[in-house]
Amino acid sequence: MARIIPANIRSLALGGTHDPELATLARLKDELGPEYTLFHSVHWSFSQGQGTRFGEIDFILVNQAGAVLCIEQKNGFLAETAAGLVKLYPGGPKSVVDQLHRSLDQVRDKFQWQQPGAGPLGLDYLLYCPDYRIKNLNAAGLDQSRILDAGATDGLARRITRMLGLGKTDPARRALIEDFFCQTFEVVPHIQAYRQAQERHFVHHGGGLAALVRDLEMTPFRVRISGTGGCGKTLLASVFARDQARRGRRVLLVCFNRPLADQLHSLLPEIKVKTFYGFCDAFLRDRGETLDYGRMNQPGFWGEVQDRVLVAPISPDWRFDVLILDEGQDFEADWLEILQLFLTEEGRVLWLEDPDQNLRDQEPLALPGFVRLRLRQNFRSPFGIARFMHEHLPFDFEPANPLPGLGVGVHGFHRPADQVQRLAEVVGQQLALGFAPEEIVILSLRGLNQSPLWQEDHIGRHAVRRFTGRYQPDGAQIWSSGDLTFESLYRFKGQESPAVILVDVDDQKSAERLDRLLFCGMGRATVRLDLLVWAGSQVGGRLGLGKQPSAGTAASPSSQKIVPG
Repeated sequence: MARIIPANIRSLALGGTHDPELATLARLKDELGPEYTLFHSVHWSFSQGQGTRFGEIDFILVNQAGAVLCIEQKNGFLAETAAGLVKLYPGGPKSVVDQLHRSLDQVRDKFQWQQPGAGPLGLDYLLYCPDYRIKNLNAAGLDQSRILDAGATDGLARRITRMLGLGKTDPARRALIEDFFCQTFEVVPHIQAYRQAQERHFVHHGGGLAALVRDLEMTPFRVRISGTGGCGKTLLASVFARDQARRGRRVLLVCFNRPLADQLHSLLPEIKVKTFYGFCDAFLRDRGETLDYGRMNQPGFWGEVQDRVLVAPISPDWRFDVLILDEGQDFEADWLEILQLFLTEEGRVLWLEDPDQNLRDQEPLALPGFVRLRLRQNFRSPFGIARFMHEHLPFDFEPANPLPGLGVGVHGFHRPADQVQRLAEVVGQQLALGFAPEEIVILSLRGLNQSPLWQEDHIGRHAVRRFTGRYQPDGAQIWSSGDLTFESLYRFKGQESPAVILVDVDDQKSAERLDRLLFCGMGRATVRLDLLVWAGSQVGGRLGLGKQPSAGTAASPSSQKIVPG
């Protein structure tokens, strides 16, 4: 069995089990012997002169003598043109020959530059086209013996053995070559592959849910979706809103929290998207009435706003054909009563909720006349995170995302002051995995300004982006400048991020409430999840803090538990 780098093939299985290159990798691992080392998904870059060149090689094989074979796999249809063999992409055709030779030249040049006294790199190539039979080998621009197409009678492993051979054993030379590829090339799947596969999977299933709701027929239209986190409720709200708008209906989408409303407004500029109080503010402003946001934290302020809305006449411009409410478990009964006043006579209502994420301890609303659909499938959380949630939280949901993700890390801190340093370390680990700073969100289980981390302007060397608690005259929130987002979980509900770090995780008066907070927070991560937990807490022990990592995972301190994807 060949040695594979990186060794975890399962982590590459992000685009589904039918990935052609993944199938090739698994086959070569089994069919080649230990005399070979196989690198896969090798991303290279080489700076020379005024610029930097980039590229990718699907497979690199090193034999026991240190000789190298580069394999480029091209799936699907290829075109044979006057300029040679090309692969057709949405952005236009690309020469297979040019791409292959460019990669080979850059690998040779980089090796010679980094190892000037090591002698020339023994480098050969093979073009593997499992789906296409090349008709004119001369026009392809490559040596016939270096092409393995759909018409070849020998298999890939046999062709490799014939071309590369085992070679004369030379441990020093082999180690030099392998170290070169390990240290100077990125030999792990690019983090964007995780993101893109996750987005494709989630959007596919969310679209199916939207089609189901769109085809429902009832008068009046009253639908209540009680769905677990990750079932696609917010995606459904967006798709349903667009569909209703295309049918000529005026749509109002009301979210519970402001950040989600702002995000959806940017995605749905043709739809009126507000929080409940944001809607009240916009309605009153349109009547020439302004709100004194300097009094917004005083008792009774928002009750006065509701009273002003209730007594105001509603013009036709403020009548809507469709009302969509997201995060309905946090809504108050009188909010719905007020919003329904703005519906037309045959107005439609779509209510979306998850009782398991009720963080305001609201009593569930009865909603008479609504048809209820319960959804327990979580399409957002990759398998590694969903498994962790299932093992440590008492909520019933069905993991429905087969993508592995990058697992869960549980990290302990002993004093509040230690949390800043531990957080910087965890951020560094996520950056090392390949996440960009703007893809990382730090979520506190405490409310706005209640976390000791709220006043930190930097985490490590990165500036923190957070809500300052201040507003512009028009009510727009003022944020600090930074590339790492710090938010409270309460304000981030309904949103998601590739990498999430939950902080301020410690025991609370209500274990049930803590479970809801953890369930909501863990479900925000689409690729990687980390938790910073007080080491002396009961919840730390429940989450496995201090236990040894499972077999096959990297070693970690006793105050840290790593759960692989």
